[in-house]
Amino acid sequence: MDTRCQTSVICQQLILLFLFVFLVASGCQTPFANSFLTTVSSEAIKKQTDTRSNPSATHNRLETIPLEFTFLRYAEEDLELGDELWQVIDEQCLPANLRHRLNGNGIRAGVVRGNLPNVLAHRLSSTSGTFHNEPTDSPLAVDRTVVKRVIQTLPGRTNEIVSTPRLEELILLEHDSRSTIDNVSGQTYRDASAVFDIRATPSADGGIEIELLPLIRHGPIERNWTGDDGAFHLEAGQRKTVMNKLEFKLRLPADGTLILSSVGPPSSGLGDAFFRDPQGRHEGRRLLAIRSMTRTVDPIFFESSVVHAED
Repeated sequence: MDTRCQTSVICQQLILLFLFVFLVASGCQTPFANSFLTTVSSEAIKKQTDTRSNPSATHNRLETIPLEFTFLRYAEEDLELGDELWQVIDEQCLPANLRHRLNGNGIRAGVVRGNLPNVLAHRLSSTSGTFHNEPTDSPLAVDRTVVKRVIQTLPGRTNEIVSTPRLEELILLEHDSRSTIDNVSGQTYRDASAVFDIRATPSADGGIEIELLPLIRHGPIERNWTGDDGAFHLEAGQRKTVMNKLEFKLRLPADGTLILSSVGPPSSGLGDAFFRDPQGRHEGRRLLAIRSMTRTVDPIFFESSVVHAED
């Protein structure tokens, strides 16, 4: 009996030794897919310890993107902010068919790279007020020459920027110029606001990818169930009419500023709703300048650079 017990013990030890050798040969990882065992290399532990003890040893990812929105009011006959300004603004960054649709609805858009023209920079520097993360229904279009708003947005997260505050009645003519015939349709909105839905995403060159969509918020405040990530949430807000045909995307370089304004005479078009006062309370038109206040880095390229640095 003693001999058999000793033989059994030796067999068990040999099995354990064989299993240990097998684990070492497989790279110190368990061969069982559903196992709760986890192995961590000594290098990874050392890097984690160094990062905690010295936060400057690693680069912090950009969690939010600070965006600055500046509204500038100017007179209709102001030549400096009219055709003279648009001669130095790059409108070719947008596709020709999109520019045609925007112009048909009274909107003009383009990008300025580098320093702003002196006239525009001087006008924008005389700020009357700067607001940080103010509510979306705040009246940005009050009687001020220059109004700035700074928001901290998450990459890809939607942000609504109020261009024209709530109006009791808004008559809007929309031009559909996608076909050879320019179709015009009209709509009257009650308790309406002109809003830009804006999303920003970091790009590899330090700039941002901007998605801009004009829409009209209107009607009484209602409660609706909305789905997000497999869950439903009860949200309160006005109805919205989205101008999908006028949505555009562009890459805004780190030193670039997106400029938007109205074009043409007053005509109850979308450009009037966003950049003029449809009720005639303020004369002239407005210009909107959008820029990122810091250089961004796409997380994909950030991770790639870290891997190359470690190699």
